[in-house]
Amino acid sequence: MNSSITNKTAEFTGFLHEAAGPMHHYVIVVPEDVCLVFREGKGAVRILCSINGAEEFPCALNPRQGGYVIISSKQLIKKHKLAPHVAFNVRVRSDVHDGLQLPEELLEVLTQDDHFSFEFEKLLPGRKRGLIYYIRSAKTVDTRIKRSLEIAEKVKTGSLHGSKQND
Repeated sequence: MNSSITNKTAEFTGFLHEAAGPMHHYVIVVPEDVCLVFREGKGAVRILCSINGAEEFPCALNPRQGGYVIISSKQLIKKHKLAPHVAFNVRVRSDVHDGLQLPEELLEVLTQDDHFSFEFEKLLPGRKRGLIYYIRSAKTVDTRIKRSLEIAEKVKTGSLHGSKQND
């Protein structure tokens, strides 16, 4: 873990912008002075973000056309009732876990299953983030447990969609 990213925070007024390109989606353009607080090299930087003081969610500062943006999912737009070109407050801070903070349910399965733990550690960070997001997106504890157990089985058997053994 990089100790230089532990306490970085920033706030700014955000706006939802339609992104140009083949896929229809929206982004929050991040002001350059905010980006300078977090930038340490090339590529995306993992951060935690809060919109209008709501619960934080993991995301990234993604490079786009000489600047940086936060990609806005349909769920994020709906949850926070965002509309294009309408101002809202954005608070960002460094994600010292790099988007890899484990949900309790997944952590419990990893603790109880050495084989799964070993195989999970071999996954690339982006794959882990995707699985963590999938588990966190469940609304109930029971569903998060069910998803954690399903992922454990698929990782152990190499049947996880996109795994090298499955390709």
